[in-house]
Amino acid sequence: MKIGTIDHVAVNCRDFEKSLAFYGGVLGFERLQTVDCGDFEITYFALPGGGRLELFDYHGKNLATVARIGDPGSREAGISDPSYSSDPGDNVRAESDPGLRHLAFQVEDVAAHEALLRAAGVEITLPVCDLPDLGARVLLFLDPNGVTIEFCEKLVN
Repeated sequence: MKIGTIDHVAVNCRDFEKSLAFYGGVLGFERLQTVDCGDFEITYFALPGGGRLELFDYHGKNLATVARIGDPGSREAGISDPSYSSDPGDNVRAESDPGLRHLAFQVEDVAAHEALLRAAGVEITLPVCDLPDLGARVLLFLDPNGVTIEFCEKLVN
């Protein structure tokens, strides 16, 4: 096998408009195009260093949106997790849970980025801290869908 770089990362959106504002406005990713796939749309953003971010909009038909509008415990609505909350912070996975842990982007001056994110009302889950064993300074925060994002920079010795 010969595997190249990551081509794209896909996110199913809980709140599509907030997601567009977050990735395009707060993070400043360049919006590329929107493709209508019938039951859903995909909006593409360019990621720094190549690759794309795909935001999926199911027009209110995905389970998260149904849970927010209808009875969260309703089997008729297709909800399999009655503990679901529409607040992204309520659905944060534990660090040790299986699956995708976070997306990480290299930045210069993590602390300055934390201030910008706080000013934009973004939920910070781990304030800036140094991880000397990893040689990194990191910051963790949530997107509008509960996806954890990391900003990191190399520690200078």
